[in-house]
Amino acid sequence: MDRFIEKFRSERSILFKIGILTLLYFGANVYFAFSTDTYVTLSGSFLSSAMDMITRNGRPIIGLLYLLHSLSGLSNESFYTISSALALVFLAAAVWLYQRILAKYQLGENTRILLSFAAIANIFIIEYFMFIEKCGFMLAVLLNIAAVYCAESFLSSKRISYLAATQAFLILAVLTYPGTIALFVILSIPFVLNQSKNLKAYIQNLFCIGLSYAFSVAVDLLAFKFIFKSPRVSYSIDLVSNIETVLRGAIKYAISTFDILPRFLFLTLTAFLFAAVILSAFSHKNKFLYILNAFVISLAALIFSTATILQGSGWWSTRTTYPIASVSGALAVQLFLSFPSIPAHGQKARFAQRLSLGAIAVLLVCQYFSFNKIYMDKYKLNALDAYRCHYIGQAIQDHQEITGEAIKRIAFYKDHTPTYSYPGLYAQGDLIVSALTQEWSDLLSINYYLGTSYEKTVPSDSYIEYFASKDWDQLSQNQFIFEGDTLHLCIY
Repeated sequence: MDRFIEKFRSERSILFKIGILTLLYFGANVYFAFSTDTYVTLSGSFLSSAMDMITRNGRPIIGLLYLLHSLSGLSNESFYTISSALALVFLAAAVWLYQRILAKYQLGENTRILLSFAAIANIFIIEYFMFIEKCGFMLAVLLNIAAVYCAESFLSSKRISYLAATQAFLILAVLTYPGTIALFVILSIPFVLNQSKNLKAYIQNLFCIGLSYAFSVAVDLLAFKFIFKSPRVSYSIDLVSNIETVLRGAIKYAISTFDILPRFLFLTLTAFLFAAVILSAFSHKNKFLYILNAFVISLAALIFSTATILQGSGWWSTRTTYPIASVSGALAVQLFLSFPSIPAHGQKARFAQRLSLGAIAVLLVCQYFSFNKIYMDKYKLNALDAYRCHYIGQAIQDHQEITGEAIKRIAFYKDHTPTYSYPGLYAQGDLIVSALTQEWSDLLSINYYLGTSYEKTVPSDSYIEYFASKDWDQLSQNQFIFEGDTLHLCIY
């Protein structure tokens, strides 16, 4: 116990700084908010949600978290608070653990924290915080970093026990959320370089990292095929078409970053970091291996992060390709690992490190303001969805009072150009989407806010055609057609 207390005291400064960074970037997300999936989770029991996580999504560890909550007797809504708190703890722990690896290479405390935070809490991580199971996503991130820690220990000591631990953590990570495990590869590669004396050793070490990744993916695929039997994994691969999708998406989203950052900013800053690595190569004892590793990091970020798209079961979104945005942090880590003592390596290395720190600082500042705008827009969207549901409820109530006919069913339609958010709010990708625009959450959101139990019914072909000819940009009574016990509702 005394040893633990002493260890805590020695780490207080680091833990405080990491805690502050985590709260600054993600603290505003702790207030209750809905994604479209949240309505599905809250409309039923956490027991049924747990089974869905296991059988349909293939995420048994998140399913276990749901199961534990269902057994606790706590309200469904309370899980959001618990999940938010755990997500912050898991993310902070992941950053702390990664900086502990960097501490082995005599990097300064602030540098370690900054590099670790930039590498893990990258710009795409924000979508994970939009979902009620955010704690599960961050647990997967933490498990990946634990695997990196063990992999680095294996590379430096060649002890098989560390390799076994690496594999164990990776399997746990892939069974928590498979979309994160490319993070292990990307953030391990800088250590591959540092633990390789020559090209042969480099290839052998890289092979160990790749093999660990491949084994965990194989376990996941086998689990999906024989245990979970989920339709979410495709085994029919049109590789040429999928490669084209990856390359087009890589160019598009490197430029736009789903509008999380200003256009070209992420691409420019990442190019600066890559240039800094190339510049510092002139001070490195093995220039070829050093430059090769920068290319390997970049290619690994592209290939491993888009594995589900290449496979044919994924798509471009921030949550499915989250690890790809860690490329900037990984390049900076390589630069600092190779030159931990700046004065000993001349002006080129000194300038390259200053350049990289400047790029990381600009990235994090812009990321901070963007994240907080997205959080605020999320709360605004939820408020507008609630208002819209109450507006629908009032229209139903007025109709029932006038006609005496009770409305029991709702059929949903879309106008000519439906929008999935509201004017002035963030509206890219899957981060912020109105519940009324998605077939799995439209009715559930109405029932949630109104406390009702309306049923969904099949849309009428004639009304599909009628509403498709309209093009509204605001709420209107003309979007409601009452017919018997059914409301035909158009979503604009």
